[in-house]
Amino acid sequence: MIAQSLVRRILGETQEFWNEEVKKQYFKEIARGKEIGHRIADLVDEKTTALLIKSADYVTRRQCDDGGRERPRSMGDIWVESNGIFHPVNVKTGVSETGGQPNMASLKKILGALLALQIDSYYLLVVKLKVGKKLSSSVYFVDMLDYLDYFTFDSGPGQIMMKADAFFAAVSGAGAPAKLTIPERVDRLMEMYEDGERRLAANRRRTLQEFHRRVETFKQLRDYAVTKETQASLNLQ
Repeated sequence: MIAQSLVRRILGETQEFWNEEVKKQYFKEIARGKEIGHRIADLVDEKTTALLIKSADYVTRRQCDDGGRERPRSMGDIWVESNGIFHPVNVKTGVSETGGQPNMASLKKILGALLALQIDSYYLLVVKLKVGKKLSSSVYFVDMLDYLDYFTFDSGPGQIMMKADAFFAAVSGAGAPAKLTIPERVDRLMEMYEDGERRLAANRRRTLQEFHRRVETFKQLRDYAVTKETQASLNLQ
């Protein structure tokens, strides 16, 4: 895990940076309009990652392929050194009004890296923006594996998803949850994996049954011609 002194330093410097950045005119212009989270996610990622790389206070790395090219789907946007090993840090953007369940990371990738002893933690550096007459930011820097009660797993895309409202309520609360041991982290992720697979299988069974029903209804038709009436629900304009 990253030493707590380093966690506090990264959190403080990132918060200070975004306190100033949201005041700038270019950022105010980007923040106007709809879908702010989608439009500024890459910007926040780029600027936050650059902040950590440029700082003389941290030793950082990027994950690369055998040819030395940066991997586009690394577990971490950046890897930060602490106590002699590197830890993946995933930079995320949140918007105060949205909530929902945004994707965080591949469960199988994180679980596999834990089992291979490549990582012992998985950090989220979240820049949450409040949009209104005045723009403001709140930065959170936590080890996601300590907060798994506030995440779920969708086995379809294979993604761990944040239960945003519950997560931000928890990290803004009185204290952090107790740290899990590495075997406990593995067990918890495996429980999420198995639960996601069960739910996916059940959903697929329901979908298959529904299409069986629709096919039987279809076969009862006297005429299979496409008409204006059957196309009406397409809402073609």
